[in-house]
Amino acid sequence: MAMAATTPAAKPAARNPTPGESDDTDISMPRSMPRKRIPSQEWEKKRPIITRLYQEEKKSLKEVMDILEREHNFTATVKMYKSRIWKWGLDKKLKSDEVLAILILKTERDAQGKPSEFTIRGQPVDLDNINRYIRRNPSLVARFRAGEVPSIQTTVEVQCHTPSASPQLAPLTPTEMNSVDEVLCLFREYVESSFAKRIWDFKYNHYCRGCMHGDRSDDLFERVMASLALVNRSMMRKDDISISSILNPAFEYLKEIITSESPVFVVRTACLLWYLDRNHKHDLLRIVMDYLAGLVPIILDRENPMVRIWEILGSHQFTEYSELALRLYSTLIPIMEERIGPANFLTAILYGDHIDCLLGHGRSAEALACATSYRARTEATGMQHSWLIELAVAQTAVLCRAKEAEGKFTEAIDCLQSLNSHYSMGEEQQAIVNIQLGNYSYRMHDFASAVQRFQEATRLAVACDSDERLLLTCLANLERALATTGRVGEAAQVQQYRLSRLSDFARESSTLTSPASSSPWRDAPPAPGHSETSAAAASPVDEAIGSHLEAPDWLWAAPDVSQVPAMGMT
Repeated sequence: MAMAATTPAAKPAARNPTPGESDDTDISMPRSMPRKRIPSQEWEKKRPIITRLYQEEKKSLKEVMDILEREHNFTATVKMYKSRIWKWGLDKKLKSDEVLAILILKTERDAQGKPSEFTIRGQPVDLDNINRYIRRNPSLVARFRAGEVPSIQTTVEVQCHTPSASPQLAPLTPTEMNSVDEVLCLFREYVESSFAKRIWDFKYNHYCRGCMHGDRSDDLFERVMASLALVNRSMMRKDDISISSILNPAFEYLKEIITSESPVFVVRTACLLWYLDRNHKHDLLRIVMDYLAGLVPIILDRENPMVRIWEILGSHQFTEYSELALRLYSTLIPIMEERIGPANFLTAILYGDHIDCLLGHGRSAEALACATSYRARTEATGMQHSWLIELAVAQTAVLCRAKEAEGKFTEAIDCLQSLNSHYSMGEEQQAIVNIQLGNYSYRMHDFASAVQRFQEATRLAVACDSDERLLLTCLANLERALATTGRVGEAAQVQQYRLSRLSDFARESSTLTSPASSSPWRDAPPAPGHSETSAAAASPVDEAIGSHLEAPDWLWAAPDVSQVPAMGMT
């Protein structure tokens, strides 16, 4: 993807996070100093032992260090231990900012009648400890009432979710908990190793990509997600389409992405997992997991951590994909921020995916906190990349979601329209805003305005040659609005055009890769709502419409909607 022209940023100082308040460690205890830095791989090997001793058996850091040195011949400084304990989220003492963050989140969720559970850097929080801390520190309540907010770093580290009474967040079994932790550890190891071995090429606060010449992983992964989204929408609308013609190329794209060892596959795995778990838990999820579990060890070396990762994810005993995705964002985001910068294109993608994931799981308060935090971090860099506007749009979308939940559609519309006055948005971003404005108009029963908004969104999506998901969303919403107002003939025209574009997308996808010799979809059961015949049949408009369709002008007719022609498309 083309990079926006920017002034080269000065090389940033390496970030050295500190654990904060000390625990009961006797730091005066003499230690034999290690002669050199201890590799992350060595720390990870000792992590289970340190976690057991320090967190589960409640030993002091001095005792842990003694045991590791005496029984495991492992020596490190107090500072090194503290840094790792902080990084792994094993701190024993609460920090004031952490409690403030929890207090803010809990107050918001209590007002909405939602129960809450909290974690700090992935570790569960005992609310009794929080209450005791607040009683002992009345100044914290004063900070809360004064409207103070915690630091950006704390906002990311403190996470909140609905307790396990919700089906989405059922408690992990011991086996699954171990598997989730192992996968997170392996991802961390793979990322650190890829940077250390220079497998990835990057420029701080600009780009990060695979070193393979002509790497197109970013575009291909977008097409994979577009294919899954389009199939999902078509299944819900019971469109008569060829599912295999859309999905087969997507499986081929995954082969190329894995072969390139691109960082895109790493940072977007979480997006793939939660999306499939949320929308295709009973069909595509299992097919994709089985496919990748079999494909990765064929393409990559057996010693590659990704092989073990997909061995676990492909196991039929593993089911907590959404829980893993949420924890994976908490693991990857700090690493990528430190390594490639918060304004980096790939970090921005990770931010956006995380916000989408939180919204998809109904965690609006967390989504807003993260969107605000991420946006502040990118603005602090002084970078003016075009892709950073997406964070402003995302933050505004979360705010609008909150106003929508309260039935304040007019305020949500004003909030969205303010984006145009504050940012120089591209046509694709303007199309997204118009879709949401059209949705609000529709829900307010202002169908004429909804039609106009969807027409304008369609025009913008076509003009910028956007992701096909965006254009087909515009068309699907326009089709619905027209049908609601009784303009059935025009709605049928839009439907025909939408199916034509969908068929065109499938054909274009097949030209970007060679035909699959053995697609996992071929032997899979038909998707819900489709018979064996309809899953294999060609789209009804396959033969009638050529490639790269031009949109008919009447799709974005002038506000005088009575002038829309009644004839079919030409």
